[in-house]
Amino acid sequence: MADTSRRYLAEETISVKGPGTIVADVEVMIAFIGEAGLTRGSRNGNLPAEVLPELNDRLAAPITLGLKRPLLRDYPNLAGVFVLLRVMDVVRAQGKRVEINPAALVVWRGLNATEKYFALLEAWLWRADAEVLGGDERSRRGQFLANMDFLIGLRTGTWKEFPDCCHSIEILGAVSAWNTQLHMRFGLVEVRVRALAKPNGRPKQPGRGWTMEHARRTRWGQALGWAILRAAAKNEDELDWMVRAPEGADFGFLQPTFQGFFPEWKTLFRSGPAEERSGLYVFKVTMTDRRANGVVWRRLEVPGGVTLDAVANAVLQAFDFEDTMHLYKFRFRDRLGKGRAYYHYESGEGPHAEEVELGELNLPDGAVLAFRFDHGDDWRFELRLERVEPLGKAKQTITLLESVGKAPRQYPDWP
Repeated sequence: MADTSRRYLAEETISVKGPGTIVADVEVMIAFIGEAGLTRGSRNGNLPAEVLPELNDRLAAPITLGLKRPLLRDYPNLAGVFVLLRVMDVVRAQGKRVEINPAALVVWRGLNATEKYFALLEAWLWRADAEVLGGDERSRRGQFLANMDFLIGLRTGTWKEFPDCCHSIEILGAVSAWNTQLHMRFGLVEVRVRALAKPNGRPKQPGRGWTMEHARRTRWGQALGWAILRAAAKNEDELDWMVRAPEGADFGFLQPTFQGFFPEWKTLFRSGPAEERSGLYVFKVTMTDRRANGVVWRRLEVPGGVTLDAVANAVLQAFDFEDTMHLYKFRFRDRLGKGRAYYHYESGEGPHAEEVELGELNLPDGAVLAFRFDHGDDWRFELRLERVEPLGKAKQTITLLESVGKAPRQYPDWP
């Protein structure tokens, strides 16, 4: 396979027209969002549902859905492109709008077609995250391994059949619908789509939307998959299909592997660094637990210089918890829409909440932190960032500003 893959790479040229449609599709979505931006479609910072049919028609190879009110996640061709632009910080969720980041757009515009293609490829391999779309935590296999497993599980030029639930059950050898669409739009695979209707016109799979039925790998997909795994392996002896994403891989990791075939790949895409956001963070902290009787929330003012562990203790104190010696977890989506988590210092998982200050998270306006306390009793809270105010002075204490509703007792049977 090595010699064949090298030959395929040497024979390929990259332009806006191919391989695949990914570069052209990205340009369409950037232009569609435009300088003015769009009103956010949901709390997840996704595109509004009302614009999706028009945007779908503008992309190369639009898809047909049998759904009445499809959201972004139901359009996998749009969802995949949107995920890449979010994790590259070209598109941002700012307040109530989805907007283009002007600084990142300048960098993007300065790249040639080959550089754009590989920037998108590395964003997909190293950064893409299902939580950008508001979904569950990432696959237990991880993005990189799942996509490589799917690609290498196909044959070049021979169709493989998949059942209708292939996008939701990992053991069936497929990946999510939006990842499948990215395989197609990078030119790595060809797909036959499962029919939505019977001959009499009635829906065959109501509510299922776009689904792959058959897939086969392209010559470019074979060559690219081989080269990616070769770059990810620590040495030639480890070159197999179970190579995991290299620790810390980001834009430019693949350049040494591909530059010999594509010398025009000179400039790397760089998104702006995450900067600490100082100030006073005002959170509305709501008890989302089923044991809460009615609406129960607190408003906290938190300096950016305190640790997440201090925030955890302040939340528990605000809701009158007496026993705070239990494990906990914060989970949220960062400015790129990617899922992140911080844990109690005695947890077997990391990173730990006591090791990071609130301001270092660079939370966007409207960010929501899910806080789960005591894995046994499983108390649940939601911290919604309302605003960040100037610090004024070197304040390092957390203040309870407002309290609504009576919190349930942590241990009702205690005297």
